[in-house]
Amino acid sequence: MNRFIPENAETREFPAAAIVAYCYESKKGPAFVAYKGRQSKPCRFLAFADDERRETYLAELVKTETEMENCKRARRETAHDLSVGDILFSSWGYDQTNVDFYEVVRVPSARSAVVRQIKQATTASSSGNMAGVTVPNPGEFVPTAKESTRRAAGRHCLYGGNLSLTSLQKWDGKPKYVSWYA
Repeated sequence: MNRFIPENAETREFPAAAIVAYCYESKKGPAFVAYKGRQSKPCRFLAFADDERRETYLAELVKTETEMENCKRARRETAHDLSVGDILFSSWGYDQTNVDFYEVVRVPSARSAVVRQIKQATTASSSGNMAGVTVPNPGEFVPTAKESTRRAAGRHCLYGGNLSLTSLQKWDGKPKYVSWYA
């Protein structure tokens, strides 16, 4: 790694926060440069009026980053709790609401699932306002759809819907709202 480390700096490592701080005396007073993980650019590079302010700021930085790392760790360890045959959906769009349905075809691990897009039945609303509801047709796969492995994003949730821009959530059995143009 190509990091700037000041001369005569005291190295302080905080593994729980994934932070390495180099504390030193600069021309402006007590200072530190801190790096997160394997980054080569510092996440903080500051000078302070006195040692106490530097220590207070560094302690707060370590506390915040430790909390963030704990959240990341918990998210990575959360299992999806899905089984083969479960229906997932993603809702997306800008001026219109699109819904895609997927069926779980394999569960290789507690942290991933293999899904494939399935067909859906859409019913237009009686008011004729280019909107309606849609429900999945389990077991009826879209002919061009390929199986796709998705990582868990939490309980009953996977990353990556249409073009991997949305998350896939377990379908609650209720028709989903859709809208369209022409």
